Parts: sequence; C-alpha cells; structure tokens
Amino acid sequence: MTHRVTVTIGKDGSISAETHGVTGSKCLDYIPLLEDLLGAETVTSEFTEDYRRTSASAENTATQQQSQWNC
Repeated sequence: MTHRVTVTIGKDGSISAETHGVTGSKCLDYIPLLEDLLGAETVTSEFTEDYRRTSASAENTATQQQSQWNC
C-alpha cells in the first residue's frame, strides 16, 4: 500500500497534515519529519482510521485490491 502525506496550509497560515496508508503507530514517525520540513510544531493531533488498522489487515486489503485490479 502506498504511503502518502497530505499537507494543507490555511489562509491564516495554519498547517495541517494527514498520513494515508500508514497503519498503526508508524504514523507517529512522520511527526518529527514534518515538523522539521515545515518549520512547525505540533499543537494537536488525532488518529485516523488507518491508525486503528494493523499492518496485517493493510497488507490483506492491498492484496485484495491487487487481485481485483488484475481480474
């Protein structure tokens, strides 16, 4: 599964970022990287549905999607 990060900059200068396809607590590894790249400090954070998924279920989903694409 592809890992992506969506970064949004608001008109007021606020920055938000959301990981996609990163399961479990691995998403937390992106926080220091994003803070460094954006010159920002995390004020709040929330977990997405991907956080609650395990790596095994993500791999299972990716395999199912791949087989559907190859039909």
